[in-house]
Amino acid sequence: MYTPIIVPRNKKYGNNYWNSDGPKVNMREVILYSDLEFENWVLAETDPTIKTYCEQPIEISFVVDGKLHSSIFDMWIKKTNGMEKFIEVKYDIELQPQHHNYNRNMRQIVAQQEWCKNNGFNHQVMTEKEIRAFPIGLENRVKMLSCIKNSPKISAKDSILVAVKEQPTTISQIFKELNGKYSIREILETCYSLTYYGEITANINDQIWSANTEVWLNESYETDRK
Repeated sequence: MYTPIIVPRNKKYGNNYWNSDGPKVNMREVILYSDLEFENWVLAETDPTIKTYCEQPIEISFVVDGKLHSSIFDMWIKKTNGMEKFIEVKYDIELQPQHHNYNRNMRQIVAQQEWCKNNGFNHQVMTEKEIRAFPIGLENRVKMLSCIKNSPKISAKDSILVAVKEQPTTISQIFKELNGKYSIREILETCYSLTYYGEITANINDQIWSANTEVWLNESYETDRK
């Protein structure tokens, strides 16, 4: 629906430049302009309730005190239920009155919120308080996404879906139930994929992916399976 706006790397943009292939956008190159934008992208890519997204999707213009200003949203997402949202990523300090760009930042956010309201979209400001709320989860998602991008062979999928229960089950318990048919690594990589696509849920916010990781069937998947 949107095409990313490529922003030239200069003093304002590109000090923490990231680029990566995005599985949800047909493996096209995704360009991010800060560490926080990269981490926000990781959350979007590994959230099974998000169908697609676009970074730097659209630029809007607005007038304040007779002066024309512009703003580019950091991300647009579309959920699997059809809901669309525009996101602005900011460090929390940038939203504090003592910050030297506070007035400009708030002017930008208010303009974005007004534009979204007038056009029937949701709007959200994401800071490190939300994006980095679960550091372990973020690390696990980076690992999961790396595996997804490399398209691992997941021949264990059907067997693991049979072994996964409605109640939390550890990777090591699945290994034992399958009588060693698949290695712990094969089970983990398969669980990365199943979690990415929302077929199972894992306690990835609590501990690093390992044999002790707990997984269980996604409620909506379990309903469909019945």
